[in-house]
Amino acid sequence: MIDNEKVIKEIGTPTYVYDVATILDRIKYLKGRLDADILYAVKANSFIVKEIEEEIDGYEICSKGEFDICNSLDINRGKMVISGVHKDRPSIEDMIKSYDDIRKYTIESVNQWKLLTDVAKKNGRHIHALIRLTSGNQFGVCEEDLKYIIGHNDEAVIEIDGIEYFSGTQKHSIKKINKEADKLITLIDTLRDELDFTVKEIEYGPGLPIFYYQGEEFDEEAFLEEVRAALVRIKEKGVKLSLEVGRSLVAASGRYYTSIVDMKSNKNGNFVILDGGINHLVYYGGTLGMRIPHFQVVRVTEDEAVGEIPKELLVGTEDENGLITYNLHGSLCTVNDILVKNINSRRLKPGDVFIFENVGAYSSTEGISLFLSRDLPQIALSDKEGNLKVVRDVIKTSSINLPKY
Repeated sequence: MIDNEKVIKEIGTPTYVYDVATILDRIKYLKGRLDADILYAVKANSFIVKEIEEEIDGYEICSKGEFDICNSLDINRGKMVISGVHKDRPSIEDMIKSYDDIRKYTIESVNQWKLLTDVAKKNGRHIHALIRLTSGNQFGVCEEDLKYIIGHNDEAVIEIDGIEYFSGTQKHSIKKINKEADKLITLIDTLRDELDFTVKEIEYGPGLPIFYYQGEEFDEEAFLEEVRAALVRIKEKGVKLSLEVGRSLVAASGRYYTSIVDMKSNKNGNFVILDGGINHLVYYGGTLGMRIPHFQVVRVTEDEAVGEIPKELLVGTEDENGLITYNLHGSLCTVNDILVKNINSRRLKPGDVFIFENVGAYSSTEGISLFLSRDLPQIALSDKEGNLKVVRDVIKTSSINLPKY
C-alpha cells in the first residue's frame, strides 16, 4: 500500500511510485479468472520485472535493451520470449551464441526466420520459436508466409512450437475477442490439414482494457468470464495457451506525484503550472487534457500561500460546493502541455500535490522525456508495508541533449 504522505515527505515531486502488492494480487487474479499462463510484456514497465519473477510465467521481451535489463537483474532466461518487429543480427548473434537457455524466439518475417536459422546453425544451437501471425499491420506475417516458413523450416535448427497473435490493446469488445479465437482455431485446423503441422502452443495478447477516466463504467468480472469462455474454445484444440499481458497487469499499481509551482488567470480561465507535465504523464486515449483521469489532491501545508491566485482575480465563481474550475499544465514550453482541462477543485495553492492514478503502465516511458532538457523523475517501489525503495534516481537529461566537441 502506498503511503502518500511518506512519498511526498521522503521523495518529493515529480515522482512515480509503483505498488508491488497490487501487481502481485493482479497476477493471481488474472491467472485465476482466465485459467492460463501469464506472460508479462516488459515494455509496459521495466522497473517491476524482478519483483514479479516468482509469480509470473514468462516475459515478453521486444528489444535487446529490454533483454539486457532482464538479464542484468538475473531474470530466469527460461522465462524469456525474445520478440520484436526488428531483430538485428548483432543482438541475435549475442543472445543465441551466449545463452542456450532462452525460452524461445518469435518470428515476425521470412527474413527474421532466415536470420534465426543462420545464426543458430552457425553456433550449433537448437532454438524454439513461435511465428507471429499478423492482424493486418506491420507486425507478424500473413498466413501465406506462415505456411511457407513451416513448410521450409529445418526443425533440427528451429523447432516451431506454435503461433503468437496480438492485434492491439484496450479491447473491451468480447465480440472481437471471440472473432480472434475463431481465427486461431481455424488456423490450427488449417495447418494440421494442409501441412500436417501440430500447433502445440499459442501465445495470445487479449489486449485487456484499463479504464483511465472518470465516468467510465466497466464490469470486469463479467467481461473476463466471457474472455475465459473464448480461451476455453482455443484450449479445446489441445494447445498450451499463454496470455501476453502488460497494461492490464500493472496500470493500476502506479501513481504519479506532481506539485503546483505556479498559478495564474486570464480571460480563458485559471491556470495551474505543475513541476511535471506531458513529458512524464501519458494516458492512453488522452487528447490535450479533454478527459479527466482519476486523481486526488493533497494539501502539504496550511501556511499562507505565496503565489495563490487572489480571489478577486479568479475567473469564475465558486459553486455551491466551494469548487473552482482550473486547467492543469506542465512545465514544458509548448501549448500542448495540458494534463487536464476544466477540473473542479477547492481553491488550490502552490505546494499542493496532485496524485494521478493508474500510471503503472507506459507512462514513465511514453512521455516526450527529452524535450526542454528537464529531469527525469525518481521512481520508487512500495512494498506491502508501505516501505519505499527508490529504484531510479533523478536523471539529468541535459547531458543527453548536450553536443560533444
